[in-house]
Amino acid sequence: MSRRALLEHNSGEWHGLFIRLDHAGVEQTRFNTVLRVQEEADQVVAALTDCSSGQTRTMRFGELPAAMQVDPAGHWSLGPDPYTPWNWNHELCLTVGQQRRRLIVRGNSGGLQSLVLVQEARGGIQLADPEAPLRCSIDSQGDRHCWNLRADVQLVLDGRNCSLRWQQANGSWLVITRHYGADGALLALPSAAAAGATHPAQ
Repeated sequence: MSRRALLEHNSGEWHGLFIRLDHAGVEQTRFNTVLRVQEEADQVVAALTDCSSGQTRTMRFGELPAAMQVDPAGHWSLGPDPYTPWNWNHELCLTVGQQRRRLIVRGNSGGLQSLVLVQEARGGIQLADPEAPLRCSIDSQGDRHCWNLRADVQLVLDGRNCSLRWQQANGSWLVITRHYGADGALLALPSAAAAGATHPAQ
């Protein structure tokens, strides 16, 4: 079911913009990409091309990676299992109709070290580029840190948990979170709809 949901909502060609930020939320670089996701010989094949260099990186898998979580709406996350504070990375993706928002977050015991904000749309859909250079604000309260990347996109780090939040046209927030228990074990993926948007805008 998870593999089917992943392909149903994420297959096809996506035109994207990758924006890499440092630990202080200041943009370091950005580049355009084309991602092609398809099924070949019973494998999921994802080929990402950097439009500036022309280089393509391809990932293939049959069964979903053990640490990948996919919900019925096609939203997904990938990261360590179990979690350890010394070296961790998370990738989270929310897919709504013809658009996706993704975060690639890397950190260690000193906290977040870098992150990449990705906005993607299917061919023919034009997205406005964020201001350049992108500078986000960071609100911290104890172990909870909220990175306001754009008016409608947030990263929330709360202890060992990591969330991507994307505000929809109707004002509700769609959320996907990687949850870890006290022992570092990966916990079940809550429903993204139940976590913030019952009827996300298409």
